[in-house]
Amino acid sequence: MDKWELDNFLRRFTPFEEALRTNRDIQALKPLVQQEDKKKYPTFEKRDVIDNILNNPSDGNAKLAFASEGISFCCHPRFLKTAPHSHSFIEMIYVYSGQCRQVINDTAVTMQQGQICIIDTNVHHQIEPAGENDIFINCLMSRTYLKEVLIGRLSGNDLFSGFFAKALDPNNDVNNYMVFSSEQSEKVRQLMLYLLAESFDRSLWSDEVINSYMVIILSELLKIYTESRNNRTSYIIKEIKLSDLILYIQEHCNDATLESVAEMFHFNSNYLSRMLKQVTGFNFTDILHEARLKKACMLLNNSNIAVAKVANAVGYQNVNFFYQIFKKQYGITPAKFRRENSN
Repeated sequence: MDKWELDNFLRRFTPFEEALRTNRDIQALKPLVQQEDKKKYPTFEKRDVIDNILNNPSDGNAKLAFASEGISFCCHPRFLKTAPHSHSFIEMIYVYSGQCRQVINDTAVTMQQGQICIIDTNVHHQIEPAGENDIFINCLMSRTYLKEVLIGRLSGNDLFSGFFAKALDPNNDVNNYMVFSSEQSEKVRQLMLYLLAESFDRSLWSDEVINSYMVIILSELLKIYTESRNNRTSYIIKEIKLSDLILYIQEHCNDATLESVAEMFHFNSNYLSRMLKQVTGFNFTDILHEARLKKACMLLNNSNIAVAKVANAVGYQNVNFFYQIFKKQYGITPAKFRRENSN
């Protein structure tokens, strides 16, 4: 199956979608689910899910199971509004065309063409009716597939290995999901086309090919996630004004800590540390030492305070350490600095 055949394949209306499009009664659609040709219309590899929705159209607590122990791909039926439900499997949604509108954990999420969303187990969500050009693919991954295929291959990928590991926890109640802004990535688009063509036109080696594509696609999504996070970090640091943050550290250098500065500017301490390193090239400790030493130089130049008290005044309780770090920075001892520069 080439990309043109795949496009025609995904855009055709299944009998089920034709019935939905002509506003047939929802209960009258149930026989179509049973009669659907799975080979020709793989929409209903998700048959148990669709059947559950048809049987419980208003059930806000429907728990949908996935019969397969592997990975499966299906086209989400257009024109169908699903009831709020959760899964016992991981679901990855890829928007092939148009958009996908859904509500996840009471939050409206609209995905555009090319974007990918990964939804954890036990997450309640509801998909709004899709239009004629709104084509998105559901990739369903069982716990067995996560454990035996993906986790090992993604051991060096902290984002996904951690996400999938939580999904395997029977007590998982994190209710997590991730939306990736992959719409500008031609590489992800091409990989998804190859993956879908292999999934809907299987051959002898399809399973291994699909598994390999999945690992590559998730790795590309990690790159997109990292780049997006870095861009957000740069935006945030510009918004709060880097100068304000550095000035605060300088003014409170005698007792400032990473935690106290993070609390002052409403950041997580680990996040603040990474952000400073990324934007300035220095970590928090480097910036703090520089502020303390500059203040120490000012006191040495303009007062007769003993060197030990200068060290204490700028935040160093260990005077020997103050001597070491001062000499490393300026090449001379604090006492000699005072003699050479004192006013």
